[in-house]
Amino acid sequence: MSGDPAGQSADGTADGSAETDPDVSDSAGVDPDAGDSAADPDAAPPEESGVDAEIREEITRATYRALCEHGYANLSMQDVADEFDKSRSLLYYHYDSREDLLMAFIDDLVGWIGARLEETETEDPRARLLEYIDRLTIEPGDERHRNFIVALFELRIQAVHNDAFRGKLAEHYRGNVEAAARIIEDGVEAGVFRPVDPHDTAETMYMAIEGSRMYQVVLGAEGASTRMREALVAYVVSDLVDVPGLLDDEFGEE
Repeated sequence: MSGDPAGQSADGTADGSAETDPDVSDSAGVDPDAGDSAADPDAAPPEESGVDAEIREEITRATYRALCEHGYANLSMQDVADEFDKSRSLLYYHYDSREDLLMAFIDDLVGWIGARLEETETEDPRARLLEYIDRLTIEPGDERHRNFIVALFELRIQAVHNDAFRGKLAEHYRGNVEAAARIIEDGVEAGVFRPVDPHDTAETMYMAIEGSRMYQVVLGAEGASTRMREALVAYVVSDLVDVPGLLDDEFGEE
C-alpha cells in the first residue's frame, strides 16, 4: 500500500495511495488530508450550490490532475479546463476564479482523503493503523503522489495570508488526525493498545509523517517518508501494542 491522501490514476483506477492522492488516489469523489468524513470514497462529492454532483466530481478530478502537473504557483483556470473532459464553458460557468475553484477542491479534499484513510477490510486496530501510515507514505518513484504533496504544501503556504484557505486546510489537518485518533481509540478500547491519549498520539504520528514528507519534497531528502514509516511501524509494534504476544506473525511481519 502507498500513501495521501487516496490514489487513483488520471483514468480513475486505484493506485493505492490515499492522496494521489482524487490524498490523495481516487477522485475527490467523496476530505482533507477530511475532516475526513467516512463518506464512500467512490461516491461523488457533496453537491455545492449551483454545481451538479457529477460535474463537480469531474472538475475536482481535473483540478487534481492539473495541480499534479503544474503545481499551485503555475496553475491557471485554463490548465484545469485542459484536463476537463466536458465543455470548458461549464468550468467557467461554475467558478469565477482560480481561488473559487481551489476552495471547492479543498472542500472535497477534506472528505475524500479522510474517507480513504479510514477505508479498510479489517477491524483490527493494529492493521488499520499500519494502513493509515502506509497510505500517507510517499513510495519511491511515485511521482504523482510526490507532485500532489508539493501542490498541497504550496496551498498551505498561501494559507498564511489567506483566511479562507487556512480554515479549510486546518479542517483537513484536523480530519486526518481524527482519523488516526479513532483507530487508536478503538485499539485502546479493545485492549490491544496501551491506554494512551488517542488524540495526542495521533497528532504526534501525523506531525511526524507530515514533517518527513515536507523534508523529502521540499529539501530533497529522498526516502525520508519511507524511513518515517519504518520508525512509526516500529513504534506501533514495540511500544503502542499493549501485549506483544497479541501480535500474530502476519502483523508482526508487516
